[in-house]
Amino acid sequence: MGYGDTYARPARGALEEQLRALRASDLWLGPELSDEARRRWQVLLFDEEMDEEDFTFEHEEVLYTCAGAEETWARFQARLHGGLRGLPDDERVGSAPPPDEAAEEAADEEVDEAADEEVDEEVDEPRSEGDHQSGAWPASGDAAVDTLPGADVPTVVDPRPDADAPLGRRDPEPDPAPSGDRYLNLAVVWPLSRRTVPEDRTLASGSRYELRLDIGGLSQQSLLAERATPFPEESLAHTDDEGRGDWLNVTVVSEDFDFPAVAHPLFLPLKGGSWVCPCEPGGRHVCEPGHRGRHLHIPFTAPEEPGPARMRVYVSYRGNQLQSVSLTTWIAARESADGGTKAVVDHTLTPGFAELAELPARTAGVRVGRDGDGRMTVDVVSRHGPVATFWLGEHQVRDVLKEARAALLGCHAVWRGEGGERRLENLLGPDNGKPRPALLQDMTRLARLGWSFFQMIARGRHERAALLRVLREPAQIQICREEHQYLVFPWGLLYDIPVESQGELEPCAAGWAEVERDATARACPAPDGHGLNTLCPYGFWGYRHFIEHPPSVGRGRRLRLTAGRERGAGPVLTVARSNRLDEVLAGRHLATLRAGFRQMDVYDRRAALRVALTGDPGDCVYFYGHGRRPRAETGELSSATVLEIGHEDRIQPEDLKAWAVDEGWDRWDELAPLVFLNGCHTADRDPASWLGFVDTFTELHASGVIGTEITVQQALAGECAELFWESLLAGQEVGAALHRVRMELLRKGNVLGLAYTAYCSAALRLRATL
Repeated sequence: MGYGDTYARPARGALEEQLRALRASDLWLGPELSDEARRRWQVLLFDEEMDEEDFTFEHEEVLYTCAGAEETWARFQARLHGGLRGLPDDERVGSAPPPDEAAEEAADEEVDEAADEEVDEEVDEPRSEGDHQSGAWPASGDAAVDTLPGADVPTVVDPRPDADAPLGRRDPEPDPAPSGDRYLNLAVVWPLSRRTVPEDRTLASGSRYELRLDIGGLSQQSLLAERATPFPEESLAHTDDEGRGDWLNVTVVSEDFDFPAVAHPLFLPLKGGSWVCPCEPGGRHVCEPGHRGRHLHIPFTAPEEPGPARMRVYVSYRGNQLQSVSLTTWIAARESADGGTKAVVDHTLTPGFAELAELPARTAGVRVGRDGDGRMTVDVVSRHGPVATFWLGEHQVRDVLKEARAALLGCHAVWRGEGGERRLENLLGPDNGKPRPALLQDMTRLARLGWSFFQMIARGRHERAALLRVLREPAQIQICREEHQYLVFPWGLLYDIPVESQGELEPCAAGWAEVERDATARACPAPDGHGLNTLCPYGFWGYRHFIEHPPSVGRGRRLRLTAGRERGAGPVLTVARSNRLDEVLAGRHLATLRAGFRQMDVYDRRAALRVALTGDPGDCVYFYGHGRRPRAETGELSSATVLEIGHEDRIQPEDLKAWAVDEGWDRWDELAPLVFLNGCHTADRDPASWLGFVDTFTELHASGVIGTEITVQQALAGECAELFWESLLAGQEVGAALHRVRMELLRKGNVLGLAYTAYCSAALRLRATL
């Protein structure tokens, strides 16, 4: 077919098809879209020399730099992929209250009952071309054509499934959900009939399908139904649409399937199920009930190659990754009943989609998981859609962490001697600092390492540019680790200013002056001067961004934003200490901490600590001692690190779980203490050594865990803890408190603040300081 009078060639891909459709729609002439955006987009559409990759890059530049472009594109995508196809130009959108939920649920039940009464029967012979009915499949080998609104080029949807193959059967349906529970429902559907593709059916290579999604009562057709976990609903302090609910975003990422690279808006009301509508995401509803759809339908194309294929689905709120789902299916030349589609929720930030309004906004979300080949898969997602995806084998991850750990260790200590005489020699001065030349030498080594890490997560020029567009300014980055995923990455060490592998780096005068001027600053005042081989402290993610590692929480739990109990007189600190530390340094450190807390209880025996933690735990729990290798001969096999207190007592994560059987541990659910693992001289540790303790304390209701995975000299470890606790007791959030630790150390020539990580929300605070 032709391409119309406007375009002399076919589109370079789905993105150009959509941009053509936008140009032909009423949104193109909308008052919010600037003339500059129209001009630059039009130049793209008529540039015949540009390839698809450059087209995508330049299109995104328009989105981020031209007034009204981002908002207009979001509205167009909501029409295109939001479960509706937009409203007719002559239909007025008026103000209306939310639909009657009971009536909606009753209507949904009638639809479900009607669908259940249908019997699988032979598909009628297809009609001749031009006599096609909605919901009927074209003849085998043909394709139904669905033209995008305003586009000159049609979109081809999937062919008719194999009529000879019987549709798969579902297992018995789960019991109905109790009233009030809400679930994420997910299904793959055929795009014309919108009927569910059975779980045991393969998807046809190169064919079009839709991902159907909603949040509400448990759907009997959901791929998550058999593994669904009901979450109790609580009172929601909604902020969107005048308190009626919250706007969520759904993003799908896949290396196998072709999905729209956008975030799809979905509205979750105070009660009942979610809906999609043509209203501006984030604003108030002006739509009528008839304009709303129960489901979000996201179109996608199956890969051409047969075999397993995967996708990952993210539901987010203001950048917070509320829940992620991994879906795996099988691709074949034709559809048949010998496949298997499985989906599982692998991360939940806050169950039941409750307490949403309390979550602070986040700039970007990073999800860390594993693919079917065992590789670490990392997706970077912003509120606009996917930003970057990268993969590393487990050995690569361990090599990265080994390099990072060695580089940080080398900045403050060096091993001397051999065999039993081997010991760490401290390279820091009496104030735990270094002179300026030595600091620049350390920073140069870390910057080159950090630039190599940055290239791992953004391998191409366009990927790096896209990542910098989202994270150029100080941001809040949320790292979501898939459940039981023990591979970690040194995010704070990432350095995004290009540097060469040899030669001198030029210190950024403006950046270093800003460090001296303001310890709370997170941005260089002169970023435009960052050319090749510039050494600026704010090029490191750990100095520019707040990076949080919130845990995945289970049923009946929520992400904690406060720790401890309400006490007018101040919080209590429980300390577990080692007696193998320098006694003078330890005494001075503990005396400093005691002056800040209302009460501090110190324990150096395992049995006494167990009684304290199961009886009356403090608002904060502080482990001040050694991390040791497990001793296989004594049965210490399951933990990468063993905590030592006193002289010989040792604690594993399994011990904590055994203590938690005591009903006294139930108080942790109320208090949610913050735990700090300050492992002095934790030498020769696996980089993921603390994660066993992190997950265990989180499971046992700690609000968060602060820790370091490298050897830290005792004097430095004490100073870091003192700075952190001082900031927290002053009412600061964990993210700001940890940033202060890093900047105060940097000001005296020490980079070891980057070695500490917060496994909790960056917005976590002590309740006693509120």
